[in-house]
Amino acid sequence: MADVSQSASLASITAYLKLTYQYDQETALVEAKSVMQNLVKMRQKGFITGWYFDEHGQLELLPSDHVMQVINPNK
Repeated sequence: MADVSQSASLASITAYLKLTYQYDQETALVEAKSVMQNLVKMRQKGFITGWYFDEHGQLELLPSDHVMQVINPNK
């Protein structure tokens, strides 16, 4: 998964929010756009390299190599 740049699309995040929080389509889309903007900002700042939904349906972030070195400095 290290090469994933984005596999959770705006549509899939919208669907997730509708299902998880029982949002209507309009609310889910507004919230999903906010989530997506934040993910893109995190990627631009070098904190993450991407995001995806895991096998349990949870949105997962892929930390950058730099962040991983800060978390695990001995590796």
